[in-house]
Amino acid sequence: MSLPFGRLFIYVKTLPLYNVIIMDIALKYKIVEKIIQTNDDLLLNEIKSLVGLSENDFWTEIPGEIKRAVNNAKEELDRGEGIPHAQVMTEIKDRFLKK
Repeated sequence: MSLPFGRLFIYVKTLPLYNVIIMDIALKYKIVEKIIQTNDDLLLNEIKSLVGLSENDFWTEIPGEIKRAVNNAKEELDRGEGIPHAQVMTEIKDRFLKK
């Protein structure tokens, strides 16, 4: 990372952040290299969706029955009818991890 400010380069290079910047750039190049080399359409579609390049929102691809179930669950939560996460986890552990 060269800066046009002469001696400022020395100070930037000695900062701990310098290593993070270099590692971040190197990681990005490795990721780009893997993307270019892959022939896996599923992986490419996932990456496309992850970085916001997907033309379709996943919601449009979900069957109507699933959408209705999700919306009903959201309405139940809004009415305070949900079960707290900690309670669900306790019940799951009791049910499946009993010896």
